[in-house]
Amino acid sequence: MAPESIRAMLKRRPFIPFRIHVSDQVSYDVTNPEMCVIGGAVTFIGMNRADSASEFFDEPVIVANRHITRLEPLVDEVAT
Repeated sequence: MAPESIRAMLKRRPFIPFRIHVSDQVSYDVTNPEMCVIGGAVTFIGMNRADSASEFFDEPVIVANRHITRLEPLVDEVAT
């Protein structure tokens, strides 16, 4: 996926959380735009453990942009 597509999701105002789907059937939720950094070839996602409400990430995930298959807005997250 083009880095510009990911950047467009991060720059939305108001920000809408979204899910990044990857070719190996894994997905990652981006609930804070500051936890995602886009590079030309990879995207860095800061993940929190399920029980952590911290504004700091617990573990990093690096995903090759070419393996990102789609971006899905988490509209249910906005409604709650």
